Amino acid sequence: CNGSTASGYGMPRKFLRRLSVAYREKHEQQPWYLRPFASLLHHPVYLSINRRSITRAMAIGLFVAMLPMPGHTPLALLLGLLLRANLPVALLVIWVANPVTYAPILYGEYLLGNYLLGVTPGEFSLGSSWAELRTLMEKTWRPLWFGAIVSGLLLAVLGYGLSNAAWRAHTLRRYGRRIEERKRHS
Repeated sequence: CNGSTASGYGMPRKFLRRLSVAYREKHEQQPWYLRPFASLLHHPVYLSINRRSITRAMAIGLFVAMLPMPGHTPLALLLGLLLRANLPVALLVIWVANPVTYAPILYGEYLLGNYLLGVTPGEFSLGSSWAELRTLMEKTWRPLWFGAIVSGLLLAVLGYGLSNAAWRAHTLRRYGRRIEERKRHS
């Protein structure tokens, strides 16, 4: 047992690798609607644990999570397939926008879109009628989507950069420990 595994530094990678193998074994028999994509889904890059695949997945998941729409999972899956990213990580990261965080995210995106477009935010109350809400939605969709795309792109770039830097720092730390181990044993 080497020092990096005993101290827990190799655990996330090994854990993800075990998940990937379990995923492959569990999904050997695919549903009929995935059969046309079987050659794509069995490509090793979609479950690989490397810096490029993981950082792409982080960027995809963060971008898709910020979009104000249903169907984050199919969109993240499609972008992951097109950009050759780790699919489980991309699908996990979209849960940044979850039932608890989604309302504040949407409101922040709406305010950002209004600010960037130079529009005054509309006011509404929870007691509004359906007609008032429909009128409000007609006025808010542009700033909401603009704010969502801008925040999604910014968050994707930030997530890509941070995960890339964290991966590199972890690799350098592991490399430094290996050199120290060799010096102690020689």
